[in-house]
Amino acid sequence: MDASKPKLCHEKIDTSKSKLYHKDGMNTRNFLQTYCDRDTVFEEETLNFIMKKIHNSLAAGNFKGTSAYDISVASLIHQLYTVSDYYPEITILKLNDTCIMELNKWLAMRTGAYDWSHAHDYVKGLHCTSDQEDLNKEEHLKTCIKRVLKFDLQKANITDPEVLEQTDCIITAWLLEAVSQDQNDYIKNFQTITDLLRPGGLLILAGSLNTSYYKVGEDTYHIFTYDECFLKQNLANEGFKINTCEVLDSNIQSDLCDYKQFIFVTAIKECRMSKLP
Repeated sequence: MDASKPKLCHEKIDTSKSKLYHKDGMNTRNFLQTYCDRDTVFEEETLNFIMKKIHNSLAAGNFKGTSAYDISVASLIHQLYTVSDYYPEITILKLNDTCIMELNKWLAMRTGAYDWSHAHDYVKGLHCTSDQEDLNKEEHLKTCIKRVLKFDLQKANITDPEVLEQTDCIITAWLLEAVSQDQNDYIKNFQTITDLLRPGGLLILAGSLNTSYYKVGEDTYHIFTYDECFLKQNLANEGFKINTCEVLDSNIQSDLCDYKQFIFVTAIKECRMSKLP
C-alpha cells in the first residue's frame, strides 16, 4: 500500500485479533515507511507536530540537564533533534531487537539505513539564525546518543543487568498506549517509566487520543484507547505539574489507523517518590 495515499476508512476494522507491539514484535522499517516517510500524508502530524512542539517548549522554558532517556515506539529519532541541544547525553531504550538493529544502522550510517533527512531539514528550519541553519544537527544528535539498550517493562530492573540512574528528562512518544492493555496497565507502565525521572525532571510525552488500532503492513496492532481527561488526571495523580498541553485534531481518515487527535505534554515531576533502589 502507498502510505502517502491511504484509503478512506469505510469499514470498521476487526481488532479482536490485534497483535501486541511488545509481545509480537513489529516490522519497524515498515512502520517508519508508513508513518514517517517524506511526503507521506502522516508527515505533518506524526513528525512535524512533535518536532515543532518540542522545539518551542524547550526554547521557551528553563529546561536543561545532563542526561535524557528516550522511551518511544519503533525506531523513531526525530523527537530527539532539539532535545540533544539541551540534554547532551541521551540513552535510547527499545523493547525489541529489530528496533535496536534499525537504530544502529542509522547511527553507523550503514547502507540501507532509514533516511531521516526530511526530519533533519524540518528541525533546522525551526531555527532562525543563518549559522544555526548550517549546523548538521544529525551528526550532533548521533554524538549525543550514548547508549541504545533493550528493556522489559515486566522486570523489576527494566534494563537488567544494567542499572540506570535517574535522569533529567524522559521523552516517550506513542509507547505507553502501544504496550498497555487497559487503564491499570497504562498507570503501572507510566509509573515504571517515570521512576527513572529525577524529582524536578522534565517529562515530554506525545500520544494519540481515542485510538483503537494501527496497522503495519497487513498486521493490525492493539492500542489502549484513552482521552485527554484520563491523561491529565493520571499526570496529576502521579505528582506531575503540567507545563504544556496541546492537542492537534487529525485531518486524516485512513484504514491504517483511526486516531482522532494527537496530544503533546511537557510536565515536571514533583511529588511521587521513586521506586528505584
